[in-house]
Amino acid sequence: MTMAERDRHLDVLTGRLAGLLHPGGPAPAPGPITLVTGPVGAGKTTLLQSFARRCAEAGVAFLGASASRSERTVPLEVVRQLVRRATVADADRDRVGRLLDQAVLRWGETADEEALAPLIAAIGGELLELVARAPAVVAVDDVQHADAPSLRCLDHLTRRVTGLPVLIVLTEAPRTRPWQPTAYAELLQPARLHRLRLPLLTADGTHRILADRLGAPVARRIADEAYRISGGNPLLVHALADDHPADAETPTPGEAFREAVLSCLYRCEHLVLKTARALAVTEEPLHGPLLPHLVDLPSELNLHAVDAATSAGLVDADGLRHPAVRRAVLDGMTVEERARLHRAAAQLLHDDGAPPPRIAPHLLTADELAEPWMAQTLLDAGEQALADGDVDTGRRYLRRANRDCADECLRARIRSALARAEWRLDPQGAVPHLLGIATAVRAGHLDTRQAAGPIQYLLWHGQIGRAMELIHHLGERADGADARSAGDLMIIKGWMATLYPGVPLDAVAAPAGTTRDPLALARVRHRLRGVLLLDTVLGRGDLGALENAERTLGTLGLDDEPNMWSAVCAVIAMIYADRLDLAGEWCDRLDRIASARRHRTPRALLTAVAATVAGRRGDLRRARELAESALNRLSPKGWGVVIGAPLAIRLWTLTCLEEWDEAAACLRTPVPPTLFETPFGLHYLHARGVHALAAGSPEAALADFQLCGQLMTSWRLDQAPLVPWRTESARALLRMGRRQQAEKVVREELDRLRPTDLRYRGAALRVLGTVQEGAERIRHLRCAVRLLRQCGDRVELARALGDLGQAQQQAGDLRQARSTARAARDLAEECGIPVLRPTAAGRATAPDPASDAGILLTGLNDAESRVAALAAQGHTNREIAERMFLTVSAIEQRLTRIYRKLDVNSRSELAARLRLDR
Repeated sequence: MTMAERDRHLDVLTGRLAGLLHPGGPAPAPGPITLVTGPVGAGKTTLLQSFARRCAEAGVAFLGASASRSERTVPLEVVRQLVRRATVADADRDRVGRLLDQAVLRWGETADEEALAPLIAAIGGELLELVARAPAVVAVDDVQHADAPSLRCLDHLTRRVTGLPVLIVLTEAPRTRPWQPTAYAELLQPARLHRLRLPLLTADGTHRILADRLGAPVARRIADEAYRISGGNPLLVHALADDHPADAETPTPGEAFREAVLSCLYRCEHLVLKTARALAVTEEPLHGPLLPHLVDLPSELNLHAVDAATSAGLVDADGLRHPAVRRAVLDGMTVEERARLHRAAAQLLHDDGAPPPRIAPHLLTADELAEPWMAQTLLDAGEQALADGDVDTGRRYLRRANRDCADECLRARIRSALARAEWRLDPQGAVPHLLGIATAVRAGHLDTRQAAGPIQYLLWHGQIGRAMELIHHLGERADGADARSAGDLMIIKGWMATLYPGVPLDAVAAPAGTTRDPLALARVRHRLRGVLLLDTVLGRGDLGALENAERTLGTLGLDDEPNMWSAVCAVIAMIYADRLDLAGEWCDRLDRIASARRHRTPRALLTAVAATVAGRRGDLRRARELAESALNRLSPKGWGVVIGAPLAIRLWTLTCLEEWDEAAACLRTPVPPTLFETPFGLHYLHARGVHALAAGSPEAALADFQLCGQLMTSWRLDQAPLVPWRTESARALLRMGRRQQAEKVVREELDRLRPTDLRYRGAALRVLGTVQEGAERIRHLRCAVRLLRQCGDRVELARALGDLGQAQQQAGDLRQARSTARAARDLAEECGIPVLRPTAAGRATAPDPASDAGILLTGLNDAESRVAALAAQGHTNREIAERMFLTVSAIEQRLTRIYRKLDVNSRSELAARLRLDR
């Protein structure tokens, strides 16, 4: 082992050896004994071994022995080791051996020191005879563990070696108390001693060992951290070197380090071992109030005897010096030992009135929650952890409480809180608890506030009937209840009306106590701020209400479900009001809060909302990425009915990007039937209809759009910001050739739109332009372009510009048409739209030979069919590109796909195939 920072100590011993060989030297050290003291693992044994080699080089006999705690009760064991190391004749060795055997027998018969004194004198005399023949060093390692008879013999020897060429070297570790007060104290009288203290390493000494073991470059990287972990204990430093992987940038404590820590503790006194175990379990400072009770100290001792010296540097005033040391100590304990200490710590803290979060960690490992206070403590600590945003910790406490709690009422509260914890990480995890919670509500074990969360989870998962049953039950109980409970019931009803606007709640009347209590009503309004804001924007189109949106969001956190729902509703209100900048900013802010609290479910929902914002801004690729990220955060079942939100925006963006395979896979994602009883279902129907229309199925698209209209009308939510179903229906009707119906529907939409609905008016005017001709068509499209620019709907604007460019071309204004078409292409590229094709307007005003190609050429989508028809007619790639507002390279790529799909090799074969299909 490397002798870092031990050279000075070795030189001192070598100097004493020189004084032994040359007695006339200057200033000999006082006393015949050199006592080397230092913590366990500090290198005392290594120092002694190096000194033994120097003795051998000088021709001095070295009689060494090593004491052990396990052999402390074996009489004369240390003396036997010394005799075995001596160079003597066999006859002398046998004689001394018989004397030692006789002494051991006498020691087993009596403890009278006066009766044993002659034997001590005889053995001491033999020992003196062995060492006095020539210069010799007598060395005993860990003398604090030596047996009492051996200490007596060494004392006898020490008193008689004065003037003889004999040096006695002993090593000891600092003690919390002496093992043999009399014999030990008599041997180590201060007048006999030259004390040599061996400290723990400095940071520089740690670096020297690591450089010797691992090389200087590695040592420079890891020395500081290794010093913090080891405390300068050489044994631990060497263990860290043993564990260090070749490419690691920091020390990696492993098996060697664990064994080194345990070796140090087992070699320290038992009080240190007990203290380290208690510290590992409690993670408290050394002089905290718990430790004396857990260590069970005798009255004459205290923990001030445990310090860095007596604990081999493993313990300081703050407790165990490093988490790696704590892990090693815990690994060295049995499960039963850890459980016993945790139970004792929990009981002490409870008796002392400690807060639940301090007690709960100790109850996690308890075999059973035997006392009534234990489950209650875990519940309180779990709810506090949830309030602080630490969901993982709260869930662990609540799961442990739920496993053993026998009290039905308390168990119901635990399951309610546990469902809340599970829901925040994955709503599917709350499902197993909901049936039991429903039973507990019916049994009266949960009040309205405690039942509010589980009812929301039932609604999230589409279990409307069960949620309604609980709401009715709570309503019956609330007739004579306090105003707070009645207000909680009103809040539950408010959320249900938002999520399921078609479900009748009139049967559950508001308790009279609430309507008479202004404070209760104010509290209800406060908890439903987001809902009320959303209702204001959708119902009255009052954008002035958004002035309060930021104030609403600024006072909301995500610490409970009502606040989370309020925040999401407020952001959705901003989206419906077309304040996308504000909505995007608040999505980011709220996501940071949810991320810091590690709330997976709120983050998933906020990511879906952010995807909607990106989609409405025309950033299709980012919208797709956000939607996919949201869907990946939770399992499909975990999303419940809310899956309609991320699924709708993903399907819509994939359709816009013409990624047909992925869009088809998106449509195959199972959705719950109750989705279509929620506003999320409207968005899903809209996206599905848009996809059907793009895929050439206008009948299916019209059915989805009209179903949206039926639902919105029945819910009294017939507003274009929710879903512009009339405009979309008009598009489908146009594709079906029903122009008059399309014009009627779109004009009806324009009549209903509010002045603030710029996005939807622009989209409707674009559709109206497709059913008009000549100047009227251009006028409507120009107006649509202006409005769409104003509201920032870049996807619809790109398409409107494409339609306008085509209309200008047909009107003979070729210069303006080229400019408009260029602007359309540039904007389409910014949005990520791969194809920008004209709408049915072109076919209405100038019949296109390829207008029905999408029906005639099976296996091709609408755009590919148009390209195939134009190519079959003999148009060049550039002519097709100008006609369809695409680049030449885009046409070339599409023709390659068309040839492959139709298994043709040339335009002539394509024309023949087209004629056959006709």
